[in-house]
Amino acid sequence: MAAVLLGGTVALAACSATPLNTSSVSAAFDSPPPYPGYQWTRNGRSVSAEELETSGGPNHCDWQSATILHLGWPPGTVSANAGEARVYIRDPKGVMGGTFRQDLVTHAKLPADARPTGYKLGNIALYLSPSDQDQAVYLATSQGAERWPRANPFYGCA
Repeated sequence: MAAVLLGGTVALAACSATPLNTSSVSAAFDSPPPYPGYQWTRNGRSVSAEELETSGGPNHCDWQSATILHLGWPPGTVSANAGEARVYIRDPKGVMGGTFRQDLVTHAKLPADARPTGYKLGNIALYLSPSDQDQAVYLATSQGAERWPRANPFYGCA
């Protein structure tokens, strides 16, 4: 759950359920959910949005078709601030600008050194490759994998 301070009261936002179709990464993320996104697990237990969160970008920026993945860093960290997390972007329509569209690989092959992180969303597993974990993260199913580029630094919209 994510806690948000609203006028002196704490509002809790639970992540939404697993998408109906996790047979492929695109099936789950072609239309990403708004914040707080889907409920991920790690080694069978639910994790908070501060540990791992995937949701569509903000509507007021017209970024809702892009998926923003926040990962507490190192993996397993429940991030208290942006300095304790890494951000990766899936932007097949190029709505966020930058190089996210061209750096996204929707038909990727997992590198030989890729290792599962233990994070899962239905049939989708999150992988990191020591050889390029500073540049990208991999999401994979039995149907294939995608390579999402890292936003470093991450920028928001006004």
